[in-house]
Amino acid sequence: MQKGNAAYIKNMNTKIVLDCIIEHEPISRAEISKRVKISKPTVSQLVNQLLMDGFVYEVGMGNSSTTGGRKPVQLCFNERNSYIIGIDIGGSKVASGVTDLKGKVHAYRDFQTQEYLHKDLFKRLQEDVHSMLNELKLTTSDLLGLGVGVAGVTDVDKGIVVEAPALKWSHFPIKEKLQAFYDLPIFVDNDVNITVLGEHWIGAGEDKSNIIYISIGTGIGSGIILNGNLYRGSNYSAGEIGYQVTDRKMARNFNPVLKGFGFLESMAGGISIGEQLSRRINKKVTAKEAFEMADMGDDDAKEVIDFAIENLGIGISNYISLLDPEIIILGGGISGSYESFKGQLQEILEKFTPGKCAVIPTRLGKEAGVIGASALFLKEYDSIFKI
Repeated sequence: MQKGNAAYIKNMNTKIVLDCIIEHEPISRAEISKRVKISKPTVSQLVNQLLMDGFVYEVGMGNSSTTGGRKPVQLCFNERNSYIIGIDIGGSKVASGVTDLKGKVHAYRDFQTQEYLHKDLFKRLQEDVHSMLNELKLTTSDLLGLGVGVAGVTDVDKGIVVEAPALKWSHFPIKEKLQAFYDLPIFVDNDVNITVLGEHWIGAGEDKSNIIYISIGTGIGSGIILNGNLYRGSNYSAGEIGYQVTDRKMARNFNPVLKGFGFLESMAGGISIGEQLSRRINKKVTAKEAFEMADMGDDDAKEVIDFAIENLGIGISNYISLLDPEIIILGGGISGSYESFKGQLQEILEKFTPGKCAVIPTRLGKEAGVIGASALFLKEYDSIFKI
């Protein structure tokens, strides 16, 4: 056997053993051997290396076998062996956090995007990362690298944001900008792609293979996992649900709410809801305020939101009909008002879809993007630990 092949097989077997420990911890070497069908001596060798590298640790003795004898040592995964910086750059907010190898967020920071968009955004990010590392008493040597999500179409191979209307970025070299501040591996993708990875990793889609995550915030976008794999499309723009046309008559005279925005997000996104109501009442309001006004019985607010949810429901119905997902997870700022429009949305879905599909709000909260960015890093980073 050639050396290259032997090294490859050893690396693959190490990943298999580590995955088994993560899934079934605490677990003995003998039990690993049974589960993964790798010989006991080979498992012992691989485990010894994992112990030396700090990826696993031994805990107290397990139960003895029925025939008696020494109780086997149990192995657990050391999720704090290394850490990842997760960064989510949205149109309204830039969030960053430090996560361990199981997706737990140990420190979190955020700031308003527009305050720093045209000056010192990356410097401010660096300050937040430095602050979190100090808080956790970590150094850059404790980090594997950075995962980054951006609210726009992103060329993941080149590390370029092709188009991000909410950020006013076009062919923006995001990876190059970040590399000026961090001498670490960096992976970049669309913000909804990273979030669906996070949901698949430790969120509502953890045990699912076909998942749609829809972010309803400043605009509307979605991430797609099909048969357990992230689907990016041929031009990295799969999931751009915000461009769906959901009203034929209004499409005739369509003007985007922001340059580069699509039809659906111009009808049902956060900016659209705020602007539609602002024009009606001749007073500047946000989408959040629009939902609050509707809850208090304001007729204008209710009409604007009903219109937005009708368009959103048609867009989601199209997705369900085309892709037949197991679950649709709603995130973004508007999803915080899910209970207030849940009934209307379900009526639309029942009317226009051939089968049922669970639609639920995200459980990951404000840290969803940070967790997703870490999930992206672990997915792309060539290491023994893969999600």
